[in-house]
Amino acid sequence: MTFTDASGQDQEVKAPQARVIMTWSADDRLTSRIDPAVAHYTGQEEMAQAIQQGLDANERGNAAEATQLLGRAVQLAHASGNTEMTSRLKRVVDIDDTASGTIRLKRNVEKAAAMDLELESTTTKRLRQKSA
Repeated sequence: MTFTDASGQDQEVKAPQARVIMTWSADDRLTSRIDPAVAHYTGQEEMAQAIQQGLDANERGNAAEATQLLGRAVQLAHASGNTEMTSRLKRVVDIDDTASGTIRLKRNVEKAAAMDLELESTTTKRLRQKSA
């Protein structure tokens, strides 16, 4: 990528190198499986969207949509073992069952708790490696 600096000179910026590990296979069962690390981050993205949309729906007064979306966020946090996010969600909703995402919206949620939840939902956390 190139850009022009303040002096009018073109500068080239190279992206940092990253390792990409791949294995070639003709076996469809192997090539169609999602890597657990990718699944983790995909779930985190879906959870962040559910939180943001759920908080927006709640702010607009759409309790049914907010309950459905924030319940999905609870379910995803539970499935990925993200206890920190589950704890933050508990400040905004009452959780009846984490596995199914059954929740009840809290009536008088502190604005700070909702803002904290929304901010943290967009922060990517490193996947902890399981010890062998």
